[in-house]
Amino acid sequence: MDLVRGLERGQTAALLISECQNAMTNSATAHGPPPQTFDVGYHANQRGIIPKIDAMADVFRSFGLPVAFCTISALPDFRGFKVNCSLAAAVKRRGVLIKGSWEAAIDDRLPVHATDLLSDRMHGMAPFTGSDLDALLRGFGVETVVLSGISTNIALPGAATEAVALGYNVVLAEDCTAGGTEESHEAQIRLHLPLLATISNSGAIADSLRASQRAALV
Repeated sequence: MDLVRGLERGQTAALLISECQNAMTNSATAHGPPPQTFDVGYHANQRGIIPKIDAMADVFRSFGLPVAFCTISALPDFRGFKVNCSLAAAVKRRGVLIKGSWEAAIDDRLPVHATDLLSDRMHGMAPFTGSDLDALLRGFGVETVVLSGISTNIALPGAATEAVALGYNVVLAEDCTAGGTEESHEAQIRLHLPLLATISNSGAIADSLRASQRAALV
């Protein structure tokens, strides 16, 4: 069996779950009819990524590997939230990602375990900048990050770029991710993300982790 590059030598891995928050993946529009415009939550549910992420998280936990939920939320009235790009403006205009709210909470369908890591940020479009994520991962000796969640348009390419710059290997679980449209997702998976990450799937990742664990016991 060919092991996933980035996990083939038994590297310590962590699963990063990006922005699977109620407002993003569990809202009325995310479960509604096909949208007329960009709606990453709708496509996440059409692709069935939430149960797949949940199953992969259980695999990581079973091997004692970190599972990190990476979220974004703002203070009431979006005080201190820097609007320096059109996506940040859209987040503020929608106005629901407020700390402590149901909308900003992790998707109700994804149970959070006591051993999981929670890394929240108040600004930016990717999980490392402005958060404690890098310090948390280094504390666990993580060498490879496995990316899941949303979106393949912005946050996941950003996460991959940041992780590579910080010295991590990057694997992306394609069947556990979604973009704003099917077309944009396919384009990123085909053209951009392979330059930064090993594109794989949850089954192959789980098999590689199991194989690494068996090898460590020999």
